[in-house]
Parts: sequence; structure tokens; C-alpha cells
Amino acid sequence: MPTPTDKEITVYPTYGYRDNNGWKIPMRVWVHKQRRADAVPDSLVREIVDDDGSIQDEEVRRCRDCIADLVADDDSGEAVMFRIDDHSQVYRFSAKTDANGIVEQVFEAPGDLHGWLTVTAEVTSALGGKSHTSGRVRLLEPTGNSVVSDIDDTIKVSEIPAGARIVLRNTFLRPYVAAEGMLDLYRGFGDVAFHYVSGSPWQLFRLLHKFLIEESGFPAGTFHMKSLRKNPLEPRGFIRDVKNFVAGKEYTKQQKIEQISGLMRNLPGRRFTLIGDSGELDPEVFIDVKALFPDCVEKIIIRDVTGAKVNDPKRLPDEIQVINAPLVTRGVSQFA
Repeated sequence: MPTPTDKEITVYPTYGYRDNNGWKIPMRVWVHKQRRADAVPDSLVREIVDDDGSIQDEEVRRCRDCIADLVADDDSGEAVMFRIDDHSQVYRFSAKTDANGIVEQVFEAPGDLHGWLTVTAEVTSALGGKSHTSGRVRLLEPTGNSVVSDIDDTIKVSEIPAGARIVLRNTFLRPYVAAEGMLDLYRGFGDVAFHYVSGSPWQLFRLLHKFLIEESGFPAGTFHMKSLRKNPLEPRGFIRDVKNFVAGKEYTKQQKIEQISGLMRNLPGRRFTLIGDSGELDPEVFIDVKALFPDCVEKIIIRDVTGAKVNDPKRLPDEIQVINAPLVTRGVSQFA
């Protein structure tokens, strides 16, 4: 179990795309230290989920685990290096980690590399100690098929249309549940590349990757998530910021359009299937993306959790393939 002084490194799953005779790889690394579990008082844990007195002790413990990366101590000013597979070449980020412990850069790699790669990142402390961890990169050829997938209410039941209080409970208190039938659909795509584009904050990556990829068996892929300002040392602002991640639909819409557009600009010869749900603005996002990149979008699939096909059909025109799903209504949870 890490101590509060141990540095932890997260190498987020990413991809590489061809550029002339080589590869370009957008890398994102987070360096941080975990805070002690008891550093977050019960009162703060309960306020995050708007406890009405019904929250159980085991739920408080689960909530502590779920917010661990939200309250982690970000390490700024760290120099990060990495190696690819067993190659001796060392790649160094030109900048050090920022105030959030994040460093990002696009790197060039030799053109003779192929497929999935293992990236091992390393940070050396001021006292000479080293911390390291591994992540994965998938090198994608210029032509082929990719799937862009939302997460909440598309492949994981979050019940976003039910309202913030229920979403927060599903995120921080209850065991995660996969959306029925979606795993079989995703496995049925065969050997395609997957890109998970979500309005959830990066600080939930660990939980989502563990549940979706490691436990549920969804295909491994790249992750593209929302940046969330956080200041766990200022409780009122911290609670507000955590709760706001379930709000701000327009911000999430722009975030998704920008991230999907980036994929298509870097991979213009690939054909993309876009999969989301009607609970947020996925239909609108995907239609806008298709207008920007008409030659890239093969198909749009929407899991209809709001009955939009009947109640608001303009959101789901005939060009969109609709998957009927259990309806989510405001103030009501299937787990209640």
C-alpha cells in the first residue's frame, strides 16, 4: 500500500498516428501522491453525495476509494522520461509537470514500430529515488476502422437524466454496472481501434479503466476525458467542483467535439463508428462531427435512455441507428 510520500505515475492509454516515415504519439502523464484515507473527513464524504442520513458505513468507505484520485496530492515541477518497449532510447518531456501534476507532449517514434506498445515512464526524486509505471500505446495505421464510444449511460449505467444526486451516488457509492448488451456489441466489432471519449473527469480514469477494461472485458482503447479543476484543501470549492462534473452539458459537448475532431484530423483515412446515448448531447455532438468530417464517419449509434426516438424525434433522425434501452427519468433510480 503506498505511503503518503510515495510518488505515483499514471500513463494514460493513447495512440500513435503515421507522420511521414515515422509515428507521432500524444502522451499524457500524471504524477501525484495519494493522501491518507482519513485526510478526508466523513462529513466531507457525506456532503459530496448529498447524504440524507441513509448512507451506510461501507458506502463511505467505497466513496473514499472513488475520490482518492480527486484528492490526491498533485506533484508539480517533476521531470518525466519514458522508454518504449525494450528499446534503449529515452524520451524526455520538454516541460515539467504543471500545478495539476500533468505533463503532455507529442513525441516522434521510429516508423518500424507496430501494434500495441508498452511505455514505461519514470520520475527521479530530488533525493535520487525513482518511481516508474507502465502504460500502453496503440499505433494505428492510416486506414482501418475505429469506434468512438461515450461511457456514462452508453456502456456504464450512470443514470445522468435522473439528476445530479443519483449520478453522484452511482459514481461514488454504488458498484458500477455495465449497460446491458453493449459488451457483446463491442466484442462483435472485431479487431478495430476503440477510443473512449467521456465527460467524466480524468481523476475517474483509474476506476473506469478498472471496471470497463479489466473487470468487464470491454476492448482496450485510448481514453479522452474532461479536465476538472480541483482544490481538495478548500472544501466548499472542492465539493462544488466535484458536483459540477455532472453539469455543464455545453462544456462537455465542446470537449467531445474537440477530442473527436482531433482523432479525425490525425487519422483522416480511417472510418469511425460513433456510439453514445440520448441522456446527454451525444446525438448533437456526433451530428456536428459528421458535418465537419463527412468522409470519416461510417455510422452513428445511440442508446436511447430517454425515449427520444418517440418524444423528441428530431434528435434522432433516420441516419442514426437507435438501440432501445431502459428509460431513465428524473429523480428515479433503478438501484433505489
